[in-house]
Amino acid sequence: MIFLKNFFIIYIIAVILYFYTLTNKEYENTNTNFIFPTKYTSISSNYGERYLYGYKNFHNGIDFLAPQNSQIYASSDGYILYASFLESGYGNTIIISHSNNYKTLYCHLSENFIVTPGQFVKQGEIIGYVGPKVLSNGLQNGNTTGPHLHFSIFKDNLTINPLNLL
Repeated sequence: MIFLKNFFIIYIIAVILYFYTLTNKEYENTNTNFIFPTKYTSISSNYGERYLYGYKNFHNGIDFLAPQNSQIYASSDGYILYASFLESGYGNTIIISHSNNYKTLYCHLSENFIVTPGQFVKQGEIIGYVGPKVLSNGLQNGNTTGPHLHFSIFKDNLTINPLNLL
């Protein structure tokens, strides 16, 4: 029994190290140009301070008005770090790790994830679709008033205004 427990711990560490090395590679292409993650460029909520549900808060990205099932594109080349539901208000979410310590966050997506953690995606590749306000299991798709794409860019794990790089 102790052998199985130790094996399991070593296995978990190996998996974590595997994904760590995938997402911390120095890319041959150190391009840090970003493109719009959707063809819909109307913004319903900008980066920075805003009022939501009567309370002032900081919005760490921009919200693109987009119809449900609209295509979402990788804003730059990178590795998928996360593709699942996040209970922190983001709902169905994809996170991509890019070169030069950039990460992008795509939220309120459909339930049909077409990418998986560890997968490499090219700039402009379809990574998902805009999701509904309420998911098929009855959960709200994050803090949302309707279908849209929330998009954030992080540099060294700090948010920056995406419009400065798009």
